[in-house]
Amino acid sequence: MLLLTLLANLSKNTTLVGISQLVPMITVILLLIALPGRKEALKLLGIAKIGGLKWYAAALLSIVPIAVGFLAAWALGIANLPSADFLAKGTAHFTVPQYAWYVTLNSWAPIMLIMMFIFSFGEEIGWRGYLQPRLTKAFGIKKSILITAAVWTCFHYPFYLNGYNEDGNVWINMLLFSVMIFPLSVFMGWVRWRSQSVWPAVIIHMIINLGRSWLEQLFFEKSTGWSYIAGESGIVTIAVWAIAALFIWKKLLVKAKPVETKSSASASMSRLH
Repeated sequence: MLLLTLLANLSKNTTLVGISQLVPMITVILLLIALPGRKEALKLLGIAKIGGLKWYAAALLSIVPIAVGFLAAWALGIANLPSADFLAKGTAHFTVPQYAWYVTLNSWAPIMLIMMFIFSFGEEIGWRGYLQPRLTKAFGIKKSILITAAVWTCFHYPFYLNGYNEDGNVWINMLLFSVMIFPLSVFMGWVRWRSQSVWPAVIIHMIINLGRSWLEQLFFEKSTGWSYIAGESGIVTIAVWAIAALFIWKKLLVKAKPVETKSSASASMSRLH
C-alpha cells in the first residue's frame, strides 16, 4: 500500500496522486480476493452495521478542534477574513458576509460532500474497516488504535512530495501531522470500536477534510507559519484532540478490561486462600 502511494506521488501525475488516496480501499479489495475467509472478513469491515445516532453526533463534533485552531489564529492575527477593500477590488465585489456565505455554500456543496465521502471511505475501509478490527483481536483495543495510527501516518508521508501542506517548513509540518494523528486516532478508533460500524469513522474523516478546506478558504489572509497554530495539525488543534483523547483513553482503560467470570473469580479466591 505504501509502495503504491509512493510511486503515485513520485509520478507527479495529478490524476494518479488523487487516485492514490483510494489505495487503502484497493488494497482491501485485493486482500479479500486473495485471502480465504472472505465472509468473515466482510463481516469485520463494519459496513453492514450503521451504528447509533450518538456516534454520528460525535462525528459532527470532529470539526471543533479545527475550528478552535482557526479561531485562535484569528485572535492572534495570523489568519484573517479578507478585508472589505480587498473584496471590493474583485470582479464579484463581495462584502465580507457575502464572501463568507459564498465560500461556505461551495465548501459544503453536494458535489463536495459526495467526493469527500468517497475519498474518506477509500481510506477508512482500510484503517478502521480492515486493519483496526484485526489488530484488536490480536492485541486489544488500545494497541490496535496506536498501531493503526502509525500506519495511517506513514501512508500520508508520500503526499508531502506534492505539497500536502505548502505553508511553512515541510519537516515541521510532517512532525506536527505525525503528532496529531495519534490523539485523533484515539477518538476515531474509540468511535469505531464502540459503534461496531465503519460509517461514523468515515463521516469523521469527511467532516475533518471538508472543515479544514472550508476554514482555509474562509480565512483567506494568512501569515507564513499559520499552519503551525491552526489547520489540520496546528498545535491548537493538536491540544484540543489531546484533551479529548485523554478522556477517551481513560474510558478505554476501563471498558477494555476483560470481564471476570465466576470460574475465574473462584480461581482467584482459591489462590488467595
